[in-house]
Amino acid sequence: MADVSGSMRGMKIQAVNKAIQDMVATLRNVDDIRGVFKLSVITFGGNDEVIVQQLPTDIKDLEITELSASGRTPMGAAISKLKELIEDKEIVKSKDFQPTIVLLSDGCPTDYDGKEYDSLENYLNWEPIKLFHEAPRCAKCMRVAMSVDEATDLNMLRAFLNNETEPMQATNANDIAKMFKWVTMSTISRMSSTDPDNVQSFLKFDSDSEDDDILV
Repeated sequence: MADVSGSMRGMKIQAVNKAIQDMVATLRNVDDIRGVFKLSVITFGGNDEVIVQQLPTDIKDLEITELSASGRTPMGAAISKLKELIEDKEIVKSKDFQPTIVLLSDGCPTDYDGKEYDSLENYLNWEPIKLFHEAPRCAKCMRVAMSVDEATDLNMLRAFLNNETEPMQATNANDIAKMFKWVTMSTISRMSSTDPDNVQSFLKFDSDSEDDDILV
């Protein structure tokens, strides 16, 4: 789920596009797994637009449209749409593994009716976040949040996570690539695991590592 508001223009949206392409290429080349990889892309930006760019689709059949950035940051509406899709058993099948959800943003939600940079407690009580965590299937998902700017509202991302982990933080294109690589390798690790729905065991991002090794 990607923030494509105007502040994402330039290096950030270019890096996200490249990272998604690399992730898809890597997953397509993995053969020894216990199922198939599916990817869905939801964007929020423009004139308060939430767009499901792609419903969950087998990675081998996926066609990714390059993302562009403009407009506002309707993150709450995007989280509500995400909940709707995950709770729909016609879209996310009961036999599927619990989804890994990645929320990427560089700012503050423009559809939040409180103050910017509000408290974690207030964000947890914001209706889109509250209903998301109360939804039975959403509550079990592996949730990852990525900040790609120092101005990102980290408490909002923490409220989305609600799992005792911290948002990943990027300051440049290399950091964005590294975060997506971690998501890719963690996804592969889950698909090879005997207990893929034990999502807490896969939340081991090493933000202090200075090399390209990813812990999974």
